[in-house]
Amino acid sequence: MTSSMSADAFNEQTRERAQAIIARYPQARSALLPMLHLVQSVQGYVSQEGITFCASQLDLTAAEVSAVATFYTMYKRRPCGEHLVSVCTNTLCAVLGGDEIYRALQSELGADGAPLAQNETTGAPGEPGSITLEHAECLAACDLGPVLQVNYEYYDNQSTASALELVGELRAGRRPAPTRGAPLSSFRDAERELAGFFDENAGADDPSAAAETLRGVVMANENGWQAPAMPADATEIHSPAPGCGEEVVMTDPITPVLTKRWSSPGSWTLKTYSQLEGYTALRTALAAQPDQLIDLVKASGLRGRGGAGFPTGMKWGFIPQAKPGETAGPGAKPKYLVINADEGEPGTCKDIPLMMADPHSLIEGAIITCYAIRAHFCAIYVRGEALHCMRRLQHAVNEARAAGYLGPNILGSGFDLEIVIHAGAGAYICGEETALLDSLEGRRGQPRLKPPFPATSGLYASPTVVNNVETIATVPFIVNGGSDWFRSMGREKSPGPKIYSLSGHIERPGQYEVPMGTTLRQLLELAGGMKDGIPLKFWTPGGSSTPLLTAEHMDAPLDFEGMVEVGTILGTTAVQVFNETVSVPWAVMKWTEFYKHESCGKCTPCREGTYWLTLVLQRMVAGKGTVEDIDTLLDICDNIFGRSFCALADGAVSPIVSGIKYFRQEFLDLCANQPEAAPRQAELAGAAR
Repeated sequence: MTSSMSADAFNEQTRERAQAIIARYPQARSALLPMLHLVQSVQGYVSQEGITFCASQLDLTAAEVSAVATFYTMYKRRPCGEHLVSVCTNTLCAVLGGDEIYRALQSELGADGAPLAQNETTGAPGEPGSITLEHAECLAACDLGPVLQVNYEYYDNQSTASALELVGELRAGRRPAPTRGAPLSSFRDAERELAGFFDENAGADDPSAAAETLRGVVMANENGWQAPAMPADATEIHSPAPGCGEEVVMTDPITPVLTKRWSSPGSWTLKTYSQLEGYTALRTALAAQPDQLIDLVKASGLRGRGGAGFPTGMKWGFIPQAKPGETAGPGAKPKYLVINADEGEPGTCKDIPLMMADPHSLIEGAIITCYAIRAHFCAIYVRGEALHCMRRLQHAVNEARAAGYLGPNILGSGFDLEIVIHAGAGAYICGEETALLDSLEGRRGQPRLKPPFPATSGLYASPTVVNNVETIATVPFIVNGGSDWFRSMGREKSPGPKIYSLSGHIERPGQYEVPMGTTLRQLLELAGGMKDGIPLKFWTPGGSSTPLLTAEHMDAPLDFEGMVEVGTILGTTAVQVFNETVSVPWAVMKWTEFYKHESCGKCTPCREGTYWLTLVLQRMVAGKGTVEDIDTLLDICDNIFGRSFCALADGAVSPIVSGIKYFRQEFLDLCANQPEAAPRQAELAGAAR
């Protein structure tokens, strides 16, 4: 089909699919995002006719639908090619060659000597071999960079040569296999799957995870490293023993818990999961009282793994429950669990491999959590670009339902639950819990004013728990092992194992599950040290929103308290490592461009502040800055920090303030009134040339 509007574009099959999407949700408007993906699967973009179609199906105005469609970057307003090629150009991939790859593809796909512009198409849109090119801010595959996607399928560890070869194959009508994922299809086919209509067994024979993803668990297997043994009696909820919470020093440097199944053949299937203790925790949980589970998670000390580190059991305990005879108020309303799988911050790449390699651990954790908080509907909100994760999760949901773990009367317990896999549409801000809730309700993803908090007024203004993927996937292990077992790893206030994502200038980037409190020095030793022996210069402990650290902080414990003690935060344990060849102002500029792009625009300090920060940094990196620019940057940061609805603005200023704190001279070296320093600075990657 060409990009032109055909008479039967929205035919009876499309209308039936639209109604099937609506039927998934407690409230119809939640169907809007997947329905817009459905429109793109038909036309290759979101046309005005498509907006009108969605409005008619959902009893909305065209203006309401348009306001949503124009907010999210995955909804194209011009016809897209047969293939959408997305190149990651954020800091980590850029320093490894991502910028060069994007420029090379622009030149290759351009015409008459002019490079192809962002979101432009070569060839007739929709026709075989036509390609739309875009640069992406981050594709959540930092340990596999440089990375690009074709129709949201991953092609990892790219070079300029391999990317050009890939594009040449696409233009010739061939479809090279992705590094991870199902056999490559078209952009429109991918959009149909994002709408929730998956090909049966798509990608069933592909590997469970990339080799880099498995490095930590493979190393543990080779060395006999393991987590402590669980108690022999795992058939009932274990109460905390006296003295729990004392710090325990582990001898094994890698403790595979969440990652222990990742290297097993077919790790993402119910067959493998069941052979490796899968769904045993669910049976134990259903035999207990919901409040016992909440108390168990409280006693374990589990803290949110999405960045904030809020105590998980405490969050569950905030959900109001109806008293006998109560028919009004928050306690009487339906309860909901929403799982935040919208992984998108530069450096963060732990949840996507977890969902690809072991989706049933997330499903089992979701069922137990819903039982504990008395929820009968769960939505897993997955980043739209993570298409293969959604395939894996939907396959796991289907298998779990067929086995009696989902649906009505789970395992004869009388407990009912439905889980919906919901695709986002390209908005980092939806990682903020209230923006995610608005997005799930079919609105623009913008943060809400708090209070009220989601615990009392979340999804559909009802009590809601919002937890991260890794957090929920940890729950079955706590149920099976007990709180003492969980606390035998990590530190007193930050117990348990944690997946640390190592990327950048290191010999063996990948996912390493180690006890909380492990140091960067220890992680680097596991990862083979600095690449090519070039010394460490700076690093992030938890993604681009966490203040930078230097080599002097290598022995600080990587846990919530340890990072605060050295002036940063743990964040998502996205450890990005940069060597001495990288310009700090350039790296900071790239991150700031990300936050400018991803600001939802609701708050003036964030919307305007990130814009001006980007302009100043771009001018400085181009060698046209002044000494006064440094004070201007700090002044703008001071006027942004703590003055917005959510933490995006705070995260945007963190690398700038910390970069100037530790590397002020590098910023001065870029100033036009200090030209004598320019030759030294120009030797650094990304510096003015």
